[in-house]
Amino acid sequence: MLYVYAITADHGPEDMEPLPEGILPDTPVWRIASGGLAAVASPVPDHTFGAEALPAHLEDVQWTRARVLGHERVVCALLPRATVLPLKFCTLFSGEEALRAALSAHKKTLEQTVDHLRGAREWGVKLFVEARGPDPRAPEPVGAGAGAAFFRRKKEEQQARAAAEAALDRCVVASHQRLAAHARAAVANPLQPPQLHGQRGKMALNGAYLVDLQAEPAWRACLSELERTYADEGVRYALSGPWGAYNFAGGGLVRA
Repeated sequence: MLYVYAITADHGPEDMEPLPEGILPDTPVWRIASGGLAAVASPVPDHTFGAEALPAHLEDVQWTRARVLGHERVVCALLPRATVLPLKFCTLFSGEEALRAALSAHKKTLEQTVDHLRGAREWGVKLFVEARGPDPRAPEPVGAGAGAAFFRRKKEEQQARAAAEAALDRCVVASHQRLAAHARAAVANPLQPPQLHGQRGKMALNGAYLVDLQAEPAWRACLSELERTYADEGVRYALSGPWGAYNFAGGGLVRA
């Protein structure tokens, strides 16, 4: 059985240098050429990655985390060496014959996707906002007219929250549009809950951007300008990458 990490093209001399260990400890990583493309894969045992065994292993959080990190380690090692079409975690084939058949069957689509990714890298930008509640120092109204003052304050707080939400919406739209203008392609992914992103504040943007290598300085300058523009509004940007272009890799590779 073969575990496949990515499809690659445009290989240079450095592509022959050893890659890190694969999805399991001491597992070699092979490059299986097919025309101008190659599949980067590792042999894995059926008793671990077979259809009957794999679901139980994936229920083990620590085991799965180690395998995801192993997958990403190989993909990241490929990025400086070739044009990389990363594949989904646990892309598996019964053997080299089945893998070559899939490469042949999907050759045109894979080549088109590689063309789309060539000369560009994926970057991630997450936008977080710190929640701002009412001023705790404001005294509670007392005496005559206290009831009216209480409801007036509640209305003002509601209006302030609505204005803050509208301002945040404008910030998110402007941020994504301006970053996308400097990118070859862009996508706004679903927002992550706090237990997943582990950051302070609420996530308001989870963007991914496919940026030409030559355009990266302008794209990074745009991000810095956004940080300065919204610095006083409780907004924080978190940059990550470069990554394998998972958000722009299309359907990847499936069995022929």
